[in-house]
Amino acid sequence: MRSRLTFTRKQQFISPAVTAVKPYELELSLAAILVLSGVYIAYELLAEPRGGHPFGHTLGIIGAAMMLMTETLYSLRKRTTLLNWAGPVRYWLSFHIFTGIVGPFLVLMHTGLQFRGLAGISFLLTVIVVASGFLGRYLYTALPRTISGVSASRREMEAEITAIQTKLERWEAQRPLQEQQITQALSQPPRQRADFLNVFGRAWYHWRYQRRLKKELRRLDKMEAAQKRQLTSLLTRKRELERQTLILESARRLLRVWHILHIPVGMALFFSMFIHILATVYFRAGLFK
Repeated sequence: MRSRLTFTRKQQFISPAVTAVKPYELELSLAAILVLSGVYIAYELLAEPRGGHPFGHTLGIIGAAMMLMTETLYSLRKRTTLLNWAGPVRYWLSFHIFTGIVGPFLVLMHTGLQFRGLAGISFLLTVIVVASGFLGRYLYTALPRTISGVSASRREMEAEITAIQTKLERWEAQRPLQEQQITQALSQPPRQRADFLNVFGRAWYHWRYQRRLKKELRRLDKMEAAQKRQLTSLLTRKRELERQTLILESARRLLRVWHILHIPVGMALFFSMFIHILATVYFRAGLFK
């Protein structure tokens, strides 16, 4: 009797780093930076770049405003009900990332690439905050999600793993011993590793398993091609879900540590920027004379 591998999912999860609607904040940020770079090159050809020039002041003001929006608007949307009417949190996160990249770049142009005194300290803090932001985005996208974009729960994924395992066991009972042994070996759950390796090594472990899967299935020369494809699909799905259950907890723990480090550095950056603005107004604008 020919055995068939079929499985209907009650809930579909998508892989880490994939969302229901692909965010384009990085592409938009890069496009904005390219346009601003062209503007800056034209400015450099016409005048000497410096923060005290009216154009330099304009860049600094816009950049500082965008950085202020980066620190406030997303937090207000996420932690309060004031902006519930203004769209899903994931879009605010995309805006948070966009302003968090373009704002510091405007501030960089504002400096005229001169990093003396407090401006140098502010720039160093800006680099740290932006780099930390990229790390946070990577950790955020590592969280497994459903098609609707909601973070998946461990219980939901384990339920699907159990259903797939049951299907595989029923299929194994009807197959020759060699096919049973290979299927059982490929069905073993991934080994628990350190949080850092679980999250940042996920692409490597996925590639390594796929290579092993193809190698082992080539030994099953008597199995029909259609059955091999179905078996490959189920084994890959099961391993993906098992890996995601490990990544889920690891990414959450790393995100907690990341928040502890990212927020204080961001506050230090805004404190130094505030002092820089006060000093500029006092010594150059002459408003307090």
